[in-house]
Amino acid sequence: MTKSTRRKHAWRARLPVVGIVVVVTAGVAAAVTGAANPLPGLRVVPGGHWVYNSVLHVAFHVDGGTAAIDARAAVPGDPGSQVLQGDSSGYVVGGTRITEFGKSDLTAGPSVTPPSAEVPVGVETAGGPYLVYRRAGQVARLGDPAATMSAGGPVGDPVATADGTLWLPRTSSGLLCRLDRGAVSLSSCPVALPAVHQGAFTLVGDALHFVDTTDGSVRTVEADGLGAAVPMGVAATADLRPAANDVAGRVPVLDSSANRLYLVDPAPNPRPAIVVALPAGQYDGPVAGGPVVAVVNRSTGTLLTFDAAGRPTDARPVPPGEGTSRIVRGEDARVYVDGAQGTHVLVVGKDGKITDVPVVPPAGKPDQPVPDHPTPGQPPVVVPVEHPGTGNNPDGGAGDKPKPHEPPPPPRNPSPPAVPASPPGAPPGVSATGGDSSATVSWGAAADNRAAVTAYRISWAGGSRTVGGGTRQVEITGLANGTRYTFTVVAQNKAGTGPGASASATPAAAASAPKLTAAYRDGDASLSWTQPDLGGGQLVHYVVTGTGLAQQTVSGTTATYSGLSAGKTYTFTVRAVTRTPDGQTRTGAAASKSVTVPSPKITISQGAPTSSGNCDAPDCARVNVTMTGFAPNTTYAIRLSSESNANVRTESARTNGNGSLTYNQLDYDEPGQTVWVSVETPDGRITSNRINWKSQ
Repeated sequence: MTKSTRRKHAWRARLPVVGIVVVVTAGVAAAVTGAANPLPGLRVVPGGHWVYNSVLHVAFHVDGGTAAIDARAAVPGDPGSQVLQGDSSGYVVGGTRITEFGKSDLTAGPSVTPPSAEVPVGVETAGGPYLVYRRAGQVARLGDPAATMSAGGPVGDPVATADGTLWLPRTSSGLLCRLDRGAVSLSSCPVALPAVHQGAFTLVGDALHFVDTTDGSVRTVEADGLGAAVPMGVAATADLRPAANDVAGRVPVLDSSANRLYLVDPAPNPRPAIVVALPAGQYDGPVAGGPVVAVVNRSTGTLLTFDAAGRPTDARPVPPGEGTSRIVRGEDARVYVDGAQGTHVLVVGKDGKITDVPVVPPAGKPDQPVPDHPTPGQPPVVVPVEHPGTGNNPDGGAGDKPKPHEPPPPPRNPSPPAVPASPPGAPPGVSATGGDSSATVSWGAAADNRAAVTAYRISWAGGSRTVGGGTRQVEITGLANGTRYTFTVVAQNKAGTGPGASASATPAAAASAPKLTAAYRDGDASLSWTQPDLGGGQLVHYVVTGTGLAQQTVSGTTATYSGLSAGKTYTFTVRAVTRTPDGQTRTGAAASKSVTVPSPKITISQGAPTSSGNCDAPDCARVNVTMTGFAPNTTYAIRLSSESNANVRTESARTNGNGSLTYNQLDYDEPGQTVWVSVETPDGRITSNRINWKSQ
């Protein structure tokens, strides 16, 4: 990197800094890894963990896979500083200054002074890193583009998903807001949290969940709200503290008051929580790293690790030193515990075993503390990684001069040697979503560890599939609905196959269409149906619709619609809504039926001869009256009229449940007259057909 490039790099680092210090209390830093492409010809230190040795003023890089120091850079800093890393830069963040250094050339730039004493939360994620000032409601992005943004009020602990989205819960308004990667202001606040409820957020795979400590439940965070509450199976208390990531699909939750660690299942129909009894003490954490969860007992100064089943795997004393150690999740998804002065790091392996890594220079080559203020115009000191055989004396003696005719010694500060390629890291953000006899598996780019990823292999019980290194999603077909599958994704490069990351899904089909019947009865449209094939899901409810009518949500198998208009045809549909074993909601196929509401109609005819007190044979006969489409179970006045008499006679009759009646108690006896019948309704008079009366 040229001097001009370094000057530009350092100038950019000044832009976002407003009140930047970092949290030194353990268990609050969220870390989500991403892959970065190095500039041609530059050495980029791979994903892992950086620690700041405040005694030597040197940032050291720890390779979690080998538990070895593989790079270091001399950077001015404060005691207790921590290191956050972005795609191409690292940042030593302390209480009085922040210093950026290049991960490719391990060269420090100038420091900047944070004006605020508030301790922020540091978040490593794609597009970051970020510093979140919770009380002030401010977010500072150190990455490109640098920016300082308002969160609109105080916020709780942030969480970042693998795509670089930063989620911020507003503590005053109860809203969950999102900051998209590269955005210069909050993108939206789409989710409202339950009123007066407390809790925190965690990632299961890369799906965001809300751990509600008020009612002891876990809810998925969906596009416009929270999903159904899944009981954790533990007593609700304000002392519950979840990890920021899951362990094999379970959320680690620490109950600091009861000295218990729980591993809870957030899926619908959850498995019972795993309960781990902890020794008495005050705890930091939990922090989840791959298949391991770790806590630090502050009272005894011990790091404890457990596997995904809650079984103890290891215990070690925390690194010594004045101040407070820090437990974090590294960029490689491993757990690290930094000593307070950065002179030791505990590295937790994928098997839960703990390795103590001294953060010191090689024997016989003591580093000198870096001056706080380098000479103006001089580049910052680069402290290279030294290996056996690169010193001035092949025999190991100190201060010996080269023998005659031997080549001159190497430069005092040679460039760091190239780090050999190793198998890729585990793919981040693995998720699986069940479909109909299928599942869609997605993942993020695995750290290539200095050799391009050439392929990803997805395996499950009954099969496997290999796709190209640029693929991030694949659909697996031919699966059995209702069967839970665990999909493991590994990355491959020329150095070998890396560790796997897994996610589970249960294929399920949408429900089929119900068998529907519909009829017009008693003035209403009455619907009934039978439960359809639910496709391996669980019935939530039925959704019923009708033409121009309000939608109904019912749990049974019947529905009724009233207030229908005469003469109009209504089409009704019924769909079953189900929830898959993975908690997804699906709407099934629709069944449809149409119902026509009859219009009021009166029909008359001349009936059989009769006689009465006011009607004489042979001209007297009954008037047969048929009414349809009237209001059911309603009494109507039926008036008989003729050309010579507007109201020959009026009598009353009552319709049946279908709004129909047949009446033949009216009679008439004047041949040659035109007669008809009429009925008054709330909507007006209904008149029958007209007939000419004939002598029988």
